[in-house]
Amino acid sequence: MAESGIDRRRNVRIVGPFEGVRPGLVDLPLEIYDLSLGGCFVNSFHEAPHPGQIFAIHIELPTGQMLMAKGEAVFVRPGFGYGVKFCDLSEDDRTRLENAIKMLQHTDQLIT
Repeated sequence: MAESGIDRRRNVRIVGPFEGVRPGLVDLPLEIYDLSLGGCFVNSFHEAPHPGQIFAIHIELPTGQMLMAKGEAVFVRPGFGYGVKFCDLSEDDRTRLENAIKMLQHTDQLIT
């Protein structure tokens, strides 16, 4: 929330958690929260990317499909996790994510 009490997020978010991976030489398992068309929050006690760093992220959606995107770390909370803004999301992955959000619109998983 912003200091004025207004939430500046533009997208509907799904609470989670969802399983994900940050692929690399060794795939780093991730726990994903607050998933939206714009990005997500990664709950992680492992080394976080630096703000501004771009990396691959794979997320298992509640539909059973895999979302594969490039994300940019927008903020880091050491020992807690980091916020990710999707910066390269294919049209197919965007559609998969939109469908997952629609599927959960009538559950307690949704934050507006």
